[in-house]
Amino acid sequence: MKRSLTFLLIVFIVFSTSMVIAQADLERESSVQKATVMLKIELSGIIDSALAEYVKKAVEEASSNNYAILMLLNTPGGSLDAALHIIEILRRSSVPVVGYVVGRWAVSAGTLILFCTHVAAMQPGTVVGAMQPVEVSPFGGYRPVNETKILNPIYKEAEACLKLRNRNTTVAELMVYHNFVMDAEEAYNSHVVEFVAANVDELVQKLRGLKVDTVAGTWMLEPETIIDYPPSLSIRLAHALSDPLISSLISSLASLLILVGILTANYHVLAFGVVLFLVSLLGVGFHINIIALALIIVGISLVIAEILFVPGTTVVGVAGFISLVLGLLLLPAVAPTTISPEYMRLTFYTVAAITLPIAGLLGIIFVKAVGVWRKKPIYQPSIVGKIGYAIDDIPEGREGFVVIEGEYWRARAKKPVRRNQRVKVVGKEGPLLVVEPLEEE
Repeated sequence: MKRSLTFLLIVFIVFSTSMVIAQADLERESSVQKATVMLKIELSGIIDSALAEYVKKAVEEASSNNYAILMLLNTPGGSLDAALHIIEILRRSSVPVVGYVVGRWAVSAGTLILFCTHVAAMQPGTVVGAMQPVEVSPFGGYRPVNETKILNPIYKEAEACLKLRNRNTTVAELMVYHNFVMDAEEAYNSHVVEFVAANVDELVQKLRGLKVDTVAGTWMLEPETIIDYPPSLSIRLAHALSDPLISSLISSLASLLILVGILTANYHVLAFGVVLFLVSLLGVGFHINIIALALIIVGISLVIAEILFVPGTTVVGVAGFISLVLGLLLLPAVAPTTISPEYMRLTFYTVAAITLPIAGLLGIIFVKAVGVWRKKPIYQPSIVGKIGYAIDDIPEGREGFVVIEGEYWRARAKKPVRRNQRVKVVGKEGPLLVVEPLEEE
């Protein structure tokens, strides 16, 4: 009898324990959120503050709709500050983010971002790694940065991301201190990434049923729909202007225009140079908001100058309008650079090939101009009374250009002058001629 009671008691305890465990599993399963929709974003080209803003908006959009995110990466690296901003967004993301390296690579800053995604995948033939920052010399060369003050924080960030996602942390040291690079198969076999997939469809199939932990809880990926989430116009524009190649070309052109404007006292050229210089600052790490505000201020200032000091449709007003429009477009609804040396060399040589000939020509002109300025003044007969013709339509009291004896002069018209109409010089005020139309006989 006692044995029977003991047996029944054991059966009751086992049954009760099983029920408790089953109930706990049921509650755990009910707390798992399912992600049936994925928001697809693409990070291509240089990593910059514009892409960081893009990732932020995508995570906000996904969080508000309970979407997962599929992040396609194809980048040679970029701004370390922007990359750190992105990984901070990924760490705080309440929705799963799947990083997928496509095309060619995700090296330097791109690798750091991939490490911090909840799920990491690569396309066959792509590579990751080479996270050691470089310094580029003015002559196109580069050298790896070896200062521990810079390298150690990058290493710790990479290691922390790998540890957070339960991945192999030993590669962080190799990639940061020795520029170690891995292809897709090596990364998969070393437990640096979870999947290798030839395309998005194959990756989606491998993701089905996968559980992912985020700061908001556990998610189960059951992707049925993928929605493209393209960047806004302001982010596209800022990203394009932040490219080192484009920003360097704009900066060089701006410097030349500013120099020419100062040497020739031509405020029209100078105004355009200032606007282009502000735009070029995006490429050296200034935030979109700062550049947008500066462009708006300069644009308003130039428009006011046009209205108050140079009324009429002139280059100053046009430059102000362009600056104002660019500033409004950039409004959102230099740190160590982690970028591949190959890309930096290509950027330097391209910029040098375009700007050096222009700079050389400007230098020759400048030397010739200085030579002319240093010459002793020689006697010149008075130009008053000479006959020429107008280059522009010159309203009464306004200024324009005329040709007198084969030389270009700025002139003010006493009476309205039509383009190509013959004019007579009736006075001279410093370098400015006073002309009036010559009556046709």
